[in-house]
Amino acid sequence: MNIIERGRAFVQSLRELAGRSAWDWKRCPQCGSTLTIKNGSYRRRPWFLERRETVRVQRHWCHACRRSYSERSPVLVGGSWYAREVHRAAVDHWQHMGTSLRRTAEILRSWMGRQERWRLWRPLDDEMSEHCYLAASTVQRWLDAAGQVAQASVPGQLQGIARARSWGRTGCGPAAGQG
Repeated sequence: MNIIERGRAFVQSLRELAGRSAWDWKRCPQCGSTLTIKNGSYRRRPWFLERRETVRVQRHWCHACRRSYSERSPVLVGGSWYAREVHRAAVDHWQHMGTSLRRTAEILRSWMGRQERWRLWRPLDDEMSEHCYLAASTVQRWLDAAGQVAQASVPGQLQGIARARSWGRTGCGPAAGQG
């Protein structure tokens, strides 16, 4: 599977996860049984790009295998205080804007917590009650994890992808004789 097919499969898996109904969650992911019951819930408070939100996560208990499981959300990353959109924005901002990890974390903190630079951009806004504490080391950890996944997928990632025509040595235009 090449890199484009893997990307499409990832997006498709998120769409399927988002489209699951309450009946779909009744099937146990470990054994496949539908002899399950709801078994409480818990709340998570991840940061999204606009603000911090409270998200309720439903738990289930399977009578067949006697194990519990939680419903998963396409917008949440397991074990993280930040939503998937924040992870993606941090990697994208660092990669495409060419800024430092510290500056990337500062900009994201400003957007999410309406603090720091936000106060310069919009001085008349009310202060938010909660401050975001996203650190550059957290962004570095996300980049390291993304890099490890990418490194593991290097063999065969360009298989089946058509190559663009060749460019000259400087990369500024078509190779000599082509045009």
